[in-house]
Amino acid sequence: MLREFLRKQDSFKLDERNIPKLFKDCCNKIYSSKKIRSYIYESVFNKPNSYQISFKNNENNFYKQRVAFLDNNLKADYFVQDIGNFEIINSIKEFYNDKEILDVCAAPGGKSILLSTYGFMVEALDKSQSQIDKFKQNIKRLNIDIKITKKDFLNSKINSKYNSILLDAPCSALGTFRRNPDVISKIDRKRLKINQDIQLKMVDKSLNLLNNGGVLVYIVCSFHSFETMGVIDKILQKHKNINIEDIQSDKMIKKENGYFINPYSFKEYGGADIFYVSVLRKQQ
Repeated sequence: MLREFLRKQDSFKLDERNIPKLFKDCCNKIYSSKKIRSYIYESVFNKPNSYQISFKNNENNFYKQRVAFLDNNLKADYFVQDIGNFEIINSIKEFYNDKEILDVCAAPGGKSILLSTYGFMVEALDKSQSQIDKFKQNIKRLNIDIKITKKDFLNSKINSKYNSILLDAPCSALGTFRRNPDVISKIDRKRLKINQDIQLKMVDKSLNLLNNGGVLVYIVCSFHSFETMGVIDKILQKHKNINIEDIQSDKMIKKENGYFINPYSFKEYGGADIFYVSVLRKQQ
């Protein structure tokens, strides 16, 4: 079959008609603009750009003096991260009044590293040894100090309280479809419901560890409503002392209780992965 495909590949035309309906339904629910949706559908069939983020402002970088393209070589004081990921952290950092942050699903460490470049002291947790190993390799190369502990967040006792928590929750990774095209055809309601149950437990536990007046930032690299707005809806129903903060970014679209990266706004740079973020403040 593969040989036959290679012989006839020029006769195949890939377009919007080849995209599964469930994927398009997710898109249509979040992005009302036909222009944005069309751009997302086109992105399915295009090789994505890779980006590297600098530790410090550099006028030679093309976006906010921090982001450069990753071609063949990773620069010495740079680390790999999608431009959408950078936009999320760059936009929410102002909500953290306390410079000490608990990152509960940290590895392989991109968000923790970026926060550390803004002067935050990150306590990083993760349960995956292989991901922790990658994290440690990165911080060793970059010569930065981040405390990393192997710990299953949901199944471990944590006695400390925090003013600043970051939860980059496990999800379907639907927003990374440009790099992982298989996720487009793996949208499964049962699996998504399992994900949501885990996400809800993680948010619940994070809020219990949060001091009054503290901030929890919830992030997923997905745009399915189950893993994004649906999670925060359920949390707001359960926790009446939580307010949602407004994020100022022209690269995101507000939808109900959170914000989605608008990949079209990064068109000139080659697009971005899609992330959802909600900033939850626990009231006094």
